Amino acid sequence: MDTNLKAAGMKRLDSAAAALRKNGFDTEVFTEAASAAKAVVALIGRNKNVGLGGSMTTAELGLPKALKKAGNKIITHTPEMSDTERVRTWLKAQAADFYIASPQAVTAKGEMIFVDGLGNRAAAVLYGPGKVILLAGVNKLVGDTEEGLWRMRNVAALANNFRLKKDNPCVRTGKCEDCASPSRICNAVLMLWKRPRLTNYKVILVNEELGY
Repeated sequence: MDTNLKAAGMKRLDSAAAALRKNGFDTEVFTEAASAAKAVVALIGRNKNVGLGGSMTTAELGLPKALKKAGNKIITHTPEMSDTERVRTWLKAQAADFYIASPQAVTAKGEMIFVDGLGNRAAAVLYGPGKVILLAGVNKLVGDTEEGLWRMRNVAALANNFRLKKDNPCVRTGKCEDCASPSRICNAVLMLWKRPRLTNYKVILVNEELGY
């Protein structure tokens, strides 16, 4: 990213951060991914239970490995788990000391939009963990909720369909078809307008492109 783009990115991130703070979300902006990752590890500390919801942003920041190295227990589902095992794991993740996720869009008004296939991430982001850490790169900034919902369906969900090798209509057409496929991964939407009063959040914005 050249100097002008970086400066423009920081300006947009600082503006979004101010809006998020106005909406009640403790928010911090970082110029680079490495610094953001170190801040998350420092915030969580050692010997904690940390729930993860399949975030590519989290993976790209190297957080699962770094948090394990710091002595924390990662709670997340794996592909071979049965449905019963998945639900049990999700409930443990929802009750963890920390839960880390990433919105699919952050609006200029400080709203955050999440799409979910089975509801586990949306549930944990909304309520349950001791603290919810939400991570977003500059690529997830949008003007308003309409643009955010479009991005959620036609950028984030589409990329995840390809990543997960889903045989859904969007993979063939390159755009959301609002399908009724049994393997559809965008069944639920969570939108945080303001901070839910009893949930403790930390929002971290990064001036790099991260995740979908």
